[in-house]
Amino acid sequence: MAELPPTMDLDRAAPVLVVVVNNRRDWQRVLEEGWYRIPLKHVPQPVAAEALAFYLTRPFGADAWQVVWYAPTLRYQLVTRRELLPAEPDHPRAHERYYRITLGAVRRLERPIPSQRLRRVAFIPTTFGRLLMAADVADLWQIDDVTPMLWSQFHDAAIKATARLNLEE
Repeated sequence: MAELPPTMDLDRAAPVLVVVVNNRRDWQRVLEEGWYRIPLKHVPQPVAAEALAFYLTRPFGADAWQVVWYAPTLRYQLVTRRELLPAEPDHPRAHERYYRITLGAVRRLERPIPSQRLRRVAFIPTTFGRLLMAADVADLWQIDDVTPMLWSQFHDAAIKATARLNLEE
């Protein structure tokens, strides 16, 4: 796959949704067919974004556990799984509804965003500016106005910390 330049005409405040890709078949659909799917029953709020960024998991070797790629969103459609994957008409979720998100060209970030601590990531609403500046996946979460000053002191002191800890982990 030919890589495109890492820049894109997005404002730094443009909403970006970080999504998980945990198998090569779904990644091939992103690259070759230009779309990504989200089950309606698991859709994050907000779902609308000007771009998707992709957090890759174990099957992706050197790219695993980090955000390396992103793509602009072009269209959102609500369809059934059967419409998305007609080769699997008897799948148990064939009649469930999904968002089919049509994508523009997939681009590589200039700097991949690793996860210092392996996290179960489902969706992270963020901004394009955060995507470009993040040093860790934890930096993608948007936090209130007081926390950034404290958070930067943690980074400056090389303290390993998590911006938001889910107590159910």
